[in-house]
Amino acid sequence: MRLYRVIRYDIKNGICGRLYLYAPAAILCSVFTIGFYMSVQNRNLENEKFTIVNILLYFFEGKEPFSPELGNAFVFPVVWLFIFLYSAFLTLNYPYSNLTGYGVQAITRTKSRKLWWFSKCFWVFLTTFLYFAVWYLVSLVLSLILHIDISIQYSERICAELLDMKLQPMQAGSVWISLVILPVMTSVAVNLLQLCLGLFFDRIYCFLASAVILFASTYFQTPLLIGNFAMVKRSVMYQENGMDFTQGTIACAVLIILSIGAGFWRSRKYDILKKT
Repeated sequence: MRLYRVIRYDIKNGICGRLYLYAPAAILCSVFTIGFYMSVQNRNLENEKFTIVNILLYFFEGKEPFSPELGNAFVFPVVWLFIFLYSAFLTLNYPYSNLTGYGVQAITRTKSRKLWWFSKCFWVFLTTFLYFAVWYLVSLVLSLILHIDISIQYSERICAELLDMKLQPMQAGSVWISLVILPVMTSVAVNLLQLCLGLFFDRIYCFLASAVILFASTYFQTPLLIGNFAMVKRSVMYQENGMDFTQGTIACAVLIILSIGAGFWRSRKYDILKKT
Protein backbone atom coordinates (compact mmCIF):
# COMPACT_ATOMS: atom_id res chain seq x y z
CA MET A 1 0.00 0.00 0.00
CA ARG A 2 1.65 3.20 -1.14
CA LEU A 3 1.60 6.57 0.52
CA TYR A 4 -0.58 8.17 -2.13
CA ARG A 5 -3.39 5.71 -1.42
CA VAL A 6 -3.38 6.63 2.26
CA ILE A 7 -3.29 10.32 1.35
CA ARG A 8 -6.16 9.82 -1.11
CA TYR A 9 -8.18 8.19 1.65
CA ASP A 10 -7.44 11.08 4.03
CA ILE A 11 -8.48 13.64 1.42
CA LYS A 12 -11.73 11.79 0.77
CA ASN A 13 -12.66 11.23 4.41
CA GLY A 14 -10.71 13.91 6.26
CA ILE A 15 -11.47 16.81 3.93
CA CYS A 16 -14.27 16.03 1.48
CA GLY A 17 -16.23 14.19 4.15
CA ARG A 18 -15.87 17.08 6.61
CA LEU A 19 -16.51 20.13 4.42
CA TYR A 20 -19.34 21.19 6.73
CA LEU A 21 -16.70 22.14 9.30
CA TYR A 22 -15.57 24.97 7.03
CA ALA A 23 -19.03 26.58 7.11
CA PRO A 24 -18.49 28.38 10.45
CA ALA A 25 -15.30 29.90 9.06
CA ALA A 26 -17.14 31.17 5.95
CA ILE A 27 -19.98 32.55 8.07
CA LEU A 28 -17.71 34.30 10.57
CA CYS A 29 -15.54 35.67 7.77
CA SER A 30 -18.69 37.16 6.21
CA VAL A 31 -19.78 38.65 9.54
CA PHE A 32 -16.36 40.15 10.25
CA THR A 33 -15.98 41.51 6.71
CA ILE A 34 -19.43 43.09 6.57
CA GLY A 35 -19.00 44.47 10.09
CA PHE A 36 -15.72 46.13 9.12
CA TYR A 37 -17.31 47.46 5.94
CA MET A 38 -20.15 49.00 8.00
CA SER A 39 -17.59 50.58 10.33
CA VAL A 40 -15.95 52.25 7.34
CA GLN A 41 -19.32 53.56 6.20
CA ASN A 42 -20.27 54.82 9.66
CA ARG A 43 -17.00 56.74 9.95
CA ASN A 44 -17.70 58.42 6.60
CA LEU A 45 -14.57 56.89 5.13
CA GLU A 46 -16.25 55.56 2.02
CA ASN A 47 -14.30 57.99 -0.15
CA GLU A 48 -11.03 56.47 1.01
CA LYS A 49 -9.29 53.84 -1.10
CA PHE A 50 -10.85 50.94 0.80
CA THR A 51 -9.29 47.70 -0.45
CA ILE A 52 -9.25 44.00 0.36
CA VAL A 53 -5.85 44.56 2.00
CA ASN A 54 -7.58 46.72 4.62
CA ILE A 55 -9.86 43.77 5.38
CA LEU A 56 -6.92 41.37 5.69
CA LEU A 57 -5.12 43.85 7.93
CA TYR A 58 -8.22 43.81 10.13
CA PHE A 59 -8.14 40.00 10.25
CA PHE A 60 -4.45 39.71 11.05
CA GLU A 61 -3.71 42.94 12.93
CA GLY A 62 -3.42 41.03 16.19
CA LYS A 63 -2.48 43.07 19.22
CA GLU A 64 0.17 45.71 19.85
CA PRO A 65 2.69 44.86 22.59
CA PHE A 66 1.00 45.15 25.98
CA SER A 67 2.43 47.63 28.48
CA PRO A 68 0.93 47.13 31.97
CA GLU A 69 2.63 50.28 33.24
CA LEU A 70 0.37 52.39 31.02
CA GLY A 71 -2.64 51.27 33.07
CA ASN A 72 -4.69 50.14 30.08
CA ALA A 73 -6.81 47.00 30.27
CA PHE A 74 -5.64 44.15 28.05
CA VAL A 75 -8.15 43.29 25.32
CA PHE A 76 -7.73 40.05 23.40
CA PRO A 77 -7.76 40.31 19.58
CA VAL A 78 -10.94 38.28 19.11
CA VAL A 79 -10.88 38.03 15.31
CA TRP A 80 -7.23 36.96 15.20
CA LEU A 81 -7.71 34.39 17.97
CA PHE A 82 -10.78 32.89 16.34
CA ILE A 83 -9.00 32.44 13.02
CA PHE A 84 -6.10 30.50 14.53
CA LEU A 85 -7.99 28.64 17.26
CA TYR A 86 -10.56 27.32 14.78
CA SER A 87 -7.75 26.18 12.51
CA ALA A 88 -6.29 24.19 15.41
CA PHE A 89 -9.72 22.76 16.24
CA LEU A 90 -10.26 21.78 12.60
CA THR A 91 -7.12 19.62 12.60
CA LEU A 92 -7.61 18.15 16.08
CA ASN A 93 -9.84 15.09 15.86
CA TYR A 94 -9.57 13.41 12.48
CA PRO A 95 -5.96 12.08 12.60
CA TYR A 96 -6.59 9.93 15.67
CA SER A 97 -10.28 9.20 15.14
CA ASN A 98 -9.09 7.78 11.80
CA LEU A 99 -7.36 4.94 13.66
CA THR A 100 -10.30 2.63 13.10
CA GLY A 101 -11.12 0.70 9.96
CA TYR A 102 -8.88 1.81 7.11
CA GLY A 103 -6.42 3.57 9.42
CA VAL A 104 -5.72 0.33 11.26
CA GLN A 105 -5.52 -1.60 7.97
CA ALA A 106 -3.00 0.89 6.55
CA ILE A 107 -0.68 0.25 9.49
CA THR A 108 -1.15 -3.51 9.82
CA ARG A 109 -0.85 -4.27 6.09
CA THR A 110 2.26 -2.22 5.50
CA LYS A 111 3.77 -2.81 8.94
CA SER A 112 4.96 0.78 8.60
CA ARG A 113 3.73 3.54 10.83
CA LYS A 114 5.50 6.16 8.70
CA LEU A 115 2.76 5.94 6.06
CA TRP A 116 0.15 6.86 8.62
CA TRP A 117 2.27 9.66 10.09
CA PHE A 118 3.37 11.33 6.85
CA SER A 119 -0.13 11.06 5.44
CA LYS A 120 -1.53 12.85 8.50
CA CYS A 121 1.15 15.54 8.22
CA PHE A 122 0.20 16.10 4.59
CA TRP A 123 -3.46 16.19 5.64
CA VAL A 124 -2.70 18.91 8.21
CA PHE A 125 -0.92 20.96 5.53
CA LEU A 126 -3.80 20.57 3.10
CA THR A 127 -6.53 21.20 5.66
CA THR A 128 -4.84 24.36 6.90
CA PHE A 129 -4.31 25.67 3.37
CA LEU A 130 -7.95 25.01 2.49
CA TYR A 131 -9.15 26.66 5.70
CA PHE A 132 -7.25 29.88 4.96
CA ALA A 133 -8.35 29.69 1.33
CA VAL A 134 -11.93 29.93 2.63
CA TRP A 135 -11.09 33.15 4.47
CA TYR A 136 -9.34 34.68 1.47
CA LEU A 137 -11.99 33.56 -1.02
CA VAL A 138 -14.95 34.77 1.05
CA SER A 139 -13.17 38.10 1.54
CA LEU A 140 -12.59 38.34 -2.19
CA VAL A 141 -16.20 37.53 -3.09
CA LEU A 142 -17.61 39.99 -0.56
CA SER A 143 -15.18 42.64 -1.76
CA LEU A 144 -16.52 42.23 -5.27
CA ILE A 145 -20.13 42.38 -4.03
CA LEU A 146 -19.53 45.43 -1.82
CA HIS A 147 -17.41 47.18 -4.47
CA ILE A 148 -14.29 47.10 -2.33
CA ASP A 149 -11.19 47.58 -4.44
CA ILE A 150 -9.16 44.44 -5.21
CA SER A 151 -5.67 45.84 -4.88
CA ILE A 152 -2.47 45.37 -2.91
CA GLN A 153 -2.74 49.03 -1.94
CA TYR A 154 -4.59 50.08 1.20
CA SER A 155 -6.01 53.13 2.94
CA GLU A 156 -3.68 54.45 5.61
CA ARG A 157 -6.48 56.57 7.07
CA ILE A 158 -8.77 53.55 7.53
CA CYS A 159 -5.94 51.69 9.26
CA ALA A 160 -5.23 54.66 11.51
CA GLU A 161 -8.82 55.42 12.49
CA LEU A 162 -10.35 51.95 12.72
CA LEU A 163 -7.35 49.77 13.56
CA ASP A 164 -5.23 52.34 15.40
CA MET A 165 -2.40 51.23 13.17
CA LYS A 166 0.14 53.42 11.40
CA LEU A 167 2.21 51.25 9.10
CA GLN A 168 5.44 51.71 7.27
CA PRO A 169 4.94 51.76 3.48
CA MET A 170 4.24 48.19 2.41
CA GLN A 171 5.50 46.82 -0.87
CA ALA A 172 3.73 43.96 -2.63
CA GLY A 173 6.15 41.44 -1.16
CA SER A 174 5.53 42.68 2.39
CA VAL A 175 1.77 42.42 1.87
CA TRP A 176 2.01 38.81 0.72
CA ILE A 177 4.37 37.80 3.50
CA SER A 178 2.54 39.50 6.38
CA LEU A 179 -1.03 38.75 5.28
CA VAL A 180 -0.73 35.39 3.53
CA ILE A 181 2.54 33.51 3.95
CA LEU A 182 3.26 34.06 7.66
CA PRO A 183 -0.33 33.55 8.91
CA VAL A 184 -0.62 30.28 6.98
CA MET A 185 2.86 29.08 7.97
CA THR A 186 2.22 29.94 11.62
CA SER A 187 -1.06 28.04 11.61
CA VAL A 188 0.55 25.02 9.92
CA ALA A 189 3.33 25.06 12.52
CA VAL A 190 0.89 25.20 15.45
CA ASN A 191 -1.32 22.49 13.94
CA LEU A 192 1.62 20.14 13.27
CA LEU A 193 2.90 20.69 16.80
CA GLN A 194 -0.58 19.78 18.03
CA LEU A 195 -0.55 16.66 15.85
CA CYS A 196 2.84 15.66 17.24
CA LEU A 197 1.73 16.20 20.84
CA GLY A 198 -1.20 13.88 20.15
CA LEU A 199 1.28 11.00 20.20
CA PHE A 200 2.21 11.91 23.77
CA PHE A 201 -0.95 13.32 25.36
CA ASP A 202 -4.73 13.25 25.11
CA ARG A 203 -6.20 15.43 22.36
CA ILE A 204 -7.86 17.90 24.72
CA TYR A 205 -4.48 18.72 26.26
CA CYS A 206 -3.00 19.16 22.80
CA PHE A 207 -5.67 21.71 21.91
CA LEU A 208 -5.15 23.47 25.23
CA ALA A 209 -1.43 23.67 24.41
CA SER A 210 -2.26 25.32 21.08
CA ALA A 211 -4.63 27.72 22.81
CA VAL A 212 -2.02 28.63 25.44
CA ILE A 213 0.55 29.36 22.72
CA LEU A 214 -1.88 31.59 20.84
CA PHE A 215 -3.26 33.42 23.88
CA ALA A 216 0.24 33.93 25.31
CA SER A 217 1.39 35.25 21.92
CA THR A 218 -1.17 38.06 22.16
CA TYR A 219 0.16 39.08 25.57
CA PHE A 220 3.92 38.61 25.29
CA GLN A 221 6.08 39.82 22.42
CA THR A 222 8.81 37.23 22.00
CA PRO A 223 10.00 35.08 19.10
CA LEU A 224 9.60 32.06 21.39
CA LEU A 225 5.82 32.41 21.00
CA ILE A 226 5.28 31.77 17.32
CA GLY A 227 1.93 33.53 17.12
CA ASN A 228 3.77 36.85 17.25
CA PHE A 229 4.92 36.37 13.66
CA ALA A 230 1.32 36.25 12.40
CA MET A 231 0.34 39.65 13.87
CA VAL A 232 0.83 42.77 11.79
CA LYS A 233 1.02 44.90 14.95
CA ARG A 234 4.03 42.90 16.09
CA SER A 235 5.88 43.19 12.78
CA VAL A 236 8.58 45.55 11.57
CA MET A 237 5.89 47.23 9.48
CA TYR A 238 4.26 48.53 12.68
CA GLN A 239 7.07 49.02 15.19
CA GLU A 240 10.79 49.66 14.91
CA ASN A 241 11.82 46.61 16.93
CA GLY A 242 9.09 44.37 15.56
CA MET A 243 9.24 40.79 14.38
CA ASP A 244 11.29 40.28 11.25
CA PHE A 245 9.69 38.46 8.31
CA THR A 246 12.75 36.32 7.66
CA GLN A 247 13.01 35.38 11.32
CA GLY A 248 9.34 34.42 11.32
CA THR A 249 9.63 32.28 8.21
CA ILE A 250 12.64 30.45 9.65
CA ALA A 251 10.98 29.96 13.05
CA CYS A 252 7.85 28.49 11.45
CA ALA A 253 9.88 26.23 9.17
CA VAL A 254 11.99 24.98 12.10
CA LEU A 255 8.91 24.19 14.21
CA ILE A 256 7.29 22.40 11.27
CA ILE A 257 10.39 20.25 10.68
CA LEU A 258 10.85 19.50 14.38
CA SER A 259 7.20 18.53 14.79
CA ILE A 260 7.29 16.20 11.79
CA GLY A 261 10.59 14.69 12.92
CA ALA A 262 9.59 14.25 16.56
CA GLY A 263 6.26 12.75 15.55
CA PHE A 264 7.95 10.32 13.19
CA TRP A 265 10.36 9.24 15.92
CA ARG A 266 7.54 8.83 18.42
CA SER A 267 5.30 6.93 16.00
CA ARG A 268 8.04 4.33 15.44
CA LYS A 269 8.38 3.65 19.15
CA TYR A 270 4.78 4.04 20.24
CA ASP A 271 1.85 1.64 19.82
CA ILE A 272 -0.40 3.88 17.75
CA LEU A 273 -3.06 1.19 17.63
CA LYS A 274 -3.86 1.65 21.29
CA LYS A 275 -5.28 5.05 20.37
CA THR A 276 -8.34 3.13 19.25
